[in-house]
Amino acid sequence: MQIQEQDIFHGAALTQIVEHKSFKALNRATAKYGHYLVNTDRHVFVKYRKPNRSPWQHTLSEDDIAGISAEITNGHAVFLCLVCGTTTVCALNSTEIGTILDLGGSRQQWIRIEIPKGGSCHVSGSKGKLKRTVPHNSFPEKIFA
Repeated sequence: MQIQEQDIFHGAALTQIVEHKSFKALNRATAKYGHYLVNTDRHVFVKYRKPNRSPWQHTLSEDDIAGISAEITNGHAVFLCLVCGTTTVCALNSTEIGTILDLGGSRQQWIRIEIPKGGSCHVSGSKGKLKRTVPHNSFPEKIFA
């Protein structure tokens, strides 16, 4: 099977997850590419942007939003891992996702990640922005906390 660009960037996030001391299992959660089940109880959605400089603007399709929203509505632990080139992985939990995206929306949405020199991730989205920055070192621990 030929390696696709998305496989390389998803691998950046998944490798850090499987190397974590609390990691037990990784499975495909649904037929949707980029939706993974970690340790049987954590839904992880991975998106990537290729450029190696800030800012990164990730686009989420209507299907992406519907999938994330469905898992949150079902009471599952949900994380959106945004791979920013070869610079960082910015992981967002359900509360953070709901702050920056309209999970009831039926349109394409976006998330922007900006990293000032030497700083943490400043995250904004179609609906709003996070009040606090997301530290680089919060991933992958955030998935297992």
